Amino acid sequence: MKNTKKYISGILFLSVLGFSLIFATVFCGCKKKQKIDDANNVDLTLNHSEENGLLTSPQKWHVTNKRVCVLFGYDFNNPEIEESLLAVLRDNFGLDEDGGLIYPISYPDDFKHGVRGYASDFAAILQNNELDLAGVVLLGAPERTHIALAENQDKWEQEVPYPVVALFPQDDVLGIESTCDIVVDKGQTAGLTGEIAPEESDAQIHQNAAEIIVETIKYIQLLDGAPSRTQELQKHMAQMLEGFQFHHYTDPESGLQSINHFVLN
Repeated sequence: MKNTKKYISGILFLSVLGFSLIFATVFCGCKKKQKIDDANNVDLTLNHSEENGLLTSPQKWHVTNKRVCVLFGYDFNNPEIEESLLAVLRDNFGLDEDGGLIYPISYPDDFKHGVRGYASDFAAILQNNELDLAGVVLLGAPERTHIALAENQDKWEQEVPYPVVALFPQDDVLGIESTCDIVVDKGQTAGLTGEIAPEESDAQIHQNAAEIIVETIKYIQLLDGAPSRTQELQKHMAQMLEGFQFHHYTDPESGLQSINHFVLN
């Protein structure tokens, strides 16, 4: 019996010893492998590129054959203001010269006959068959703008296939209302002659003019043709300038509200 116990004890001892040797071999092998792997490791340091081209924001617009004609009229044709707004339009939509959406024209610089030939020159631009117009936006529309728009309406037999929006116009009120789908003004008073009083200074331009212009053009892109001049225009106005408060323009002589002329509060 004693011999049997010794025999079993010997087997257990040899088993433990064998296991210890196996464990030590594996552990040393792993450690050796780790050292080899460490020797092959290379520390990489990533530096931020200072190339301007890699840091620019993604382009917001894409090349298109469509154009939205944007007229820079009174106040908006101030060189500093016009340049600033053009930068905003270039960033959001791209300019015609780059294959973008915006076809800008400035009054009176872009009209060969100056003020005297303005109406006919503007009508010719609108009727240029090389321009695939998706809309027209008038900024500070000067006098007789509505005459050019009326000529364009005649060309299309009163069914102009794209929206025409006047922002802060200074043309004859009734004339601009009859030739534009939507007219937007700030809180200014129309004179007894029916003309909107000209702004007294460039500082009088609406403080949110750039935002209003961008949102107007974005909305034009969503429209399938010109909107109907019905009560639905109020919904169009609310969607186009979401967040802005407005009311219908009221004619000072007749007391009648215009269906397509709105005044920002």
